[in-house]
Amino acid sequence: MTRPINVILLLAVLALAPFARGQEAEAQPRQLDMREAPPTFRLGVRVLTHRSTRSASPVLVIAEDAASYINAIGQWTPSTMFPVLIDDGSQRAAEDIARFARAFKPEQIVRLGQDEPMPSGWHDRRKLIENTLGSIWDIADDEDLMGRLISHWQFAVHAPPGVVVADPIDPAWTGALALAAGHAQPILWFDRSTISGTVDSQVGEGLTGELIEFIETELEATGMTWQGLGDTIDAITISMNIPVRCKLPSIRENANEFFALTDVLGKHKALSSPRGTRLQRWAWSGQLFGNESVAAYRAMCGLFLQPTNAWVFDGYPNREPWNAYDGAGVVANLAKANLPATLLDTPNQGLDSWRSATTRPLDADLVFVTTKGMASYFDLEPGRAHAQDVPVLDRPVAASFVHSWSAVRPNDSNTIAGVWLDRGAFMYVGSVHEPYLQAFIPSPILALRLMGGLPWGAAVRSDGLSPIWKVTVLGDPLLAVGSERPRTDLIEIEGADPIEPTVAELVKAEQFNNAVRTMVLLGRDSDATRLADALRKEQPESFDAAMAEIVGMPAFRGHNKDLMVACVLKLDTDIVDSSGIGDALWHAAESDLRTGVSPEMAAALERSLRGSRTVRDAIRLAGSVEATQGVAGRNAVLERVAASLNDQNKATKIRAAKH
Repeated sequence: MTRPINVILLLAVLALAPFARGQEAEAQPRQLDMREAPPTFRLGVRVLTHRSTRSASPVLVIAEDAASYINAIGQWTPSTMFPVLIDDGSQRAAEDIARFARAFKPEQIVRLGQDEPMPSGWHDRRKLIENTLGSIWDIADDEDLMGRLISHWQFAVHAPPGVVVADPIDPAWTGALALAAGHAQPILWFDRSTISGTVDSQVGEGLTGELIEFIETELEATGMTWQGLGDTIDAITISMNIPVRCKLPSIRENANEFFALTDVLGKHKALSSPRGTRLQRWAWSGQLFGNESVAAYRAMCGLFLQPTNAWVFDGYPNREPWNAYDGAGVVANLAKANLPATLLDTPNQGLDSWRSATTRPLDADLVFVTTKGMASYFDLEPGRAHAQDVPVLDRPVAASFVHSWSAVRPNDSNTIAGVWLDRGAFMYVGSVHEPYLQAFIPSPILALRLMGGLPWGAAVRSDGLSPIWKVTVLGDPLLAVGSERPRTDLIEIEGADPIEPTVAELVKAEQFNNAVRTMVLLGRDSDATRLADALRKEQPESFDAAMAEIVGMPAFRGHNKDLMVACVLKLDTDIVDSSGIGDALWHAAESDLRTGVSPEMAAALERSLRGSRTVRDAIRLAGSVEATQGVAGRNAVLERVAASLNDQNKATKIRAAKH
């Protein structure tokens, strides 16, 4: 999708003006003096201009471990890059790689191994990562490599648009290296061990202050300007597995109220100003987390992918103040940049419409949803959906979710943000607490700002002075929508081998599980499911649990419900849950549930009851079983499920649904 700079300029003006004036401006295009452009737009132009100077070779490198990942990125140059993902052997990694490949469409996929392991020490790891970053621009210096890199970038490349804050021991260092190398920005090395807690916990005011002081002190030492918007440093990316929310008693005494760390960072006097003070921002922030494989995936998606279509679900009533977030306005503004979109709005904005639209993988790259609710559920017009109702994704997605609490625990797959991220979203904007509606940029305006090239970290924040608040940016804050990174010729990756030729060898050697997994990585879902189906019917001893785990999601993408049922019945229930295959079956079985499920489907769905939704799932399944097996069948399902539960409150509710 190509957007010339003058078109981006025009869209940015529209995005920053009242909508009525935007319509008038559209009729009379004009050129802008860059010196007059808002800092949000200037940052986008910097990011997009740099992107246009570095081509993407159409090869996808699958690194076998962290050391080979570093080896691959070390082969980037100032003019050419290529995506590198890590295959740690997990089903999550396989699905992420396949999802990325479907969007990037590489001409070749290669695998790269490494003999030397990663060093284990903090300083040794830092040195290796820095040396790799420096090698891209032929910069080496044992004393101050990062300082030399900054000088080189400023005079020979571009002024770094932001900084990445990382710890070489924290698994998210993989994302830090990619974003530093991709955007030509320095890494500030922080000792993550000083901040206790997980992504889903909270950081206290004292440690938040220490992180702020560290960033500002390190920036001052670089000599780059950073204290105002529109100078050199305008973005901060936290690439660490630290809490996404903070508790600030001096700002708000309520012990149960939290603020978004990414909104606190980048604001002057954030922790020393009275409650509600409108503060001056000096940078826009985002946060990347995950293990080495996941963090690399999320960073690479932002660097190499651009949206081709959008999915818009308006779960709000058509009255004030909700209609300021109207989905039809989103679609209209996406169309200004020739981005097609699917809209679900009145009268198709209820639970039935949501479920009908998500029976197959979501074929979109950009998502806008507006709903009400809490961390684990969202209310539609009419009906209530739950976190597990979030669609399964065909390709990586950047998502805006206007809703309270959705990102309070984004690493928890029982929450809305957790499910989106677990299923492949690489950018997610949502709230860590109750933010009130006005905390979110109205969705149509956000769409226009994004189409105008404003980076996500800036586009989702209000312009001007603002108090610290509760909307978080989970992903690269410099992610900008615009022209695709130009493609260059296919290049050879030193030490890598194409994986396509190995498929035939694996099949011949009857290493069927490895063959099917390789097919999935190559995007050959139909071949993978055909082979698995043939084995299931003709050589059933080869259709084992490992095969079922590998092929369950390809079967969903191919809408092969019989194979999905066979996979679920072959797997332990914990794998059914952790792999996402059980959730996918509930999506695929929507039409069956409405008309009556077969005994095989009923058995598979019973094995796929979903955690916090167990009661609702069991009652819905029992109702569908009644349509095909009568009241006795209904009651048998409810009794089996109730008897399997340790939670007697849930068991009582399920038994109460008997006829």
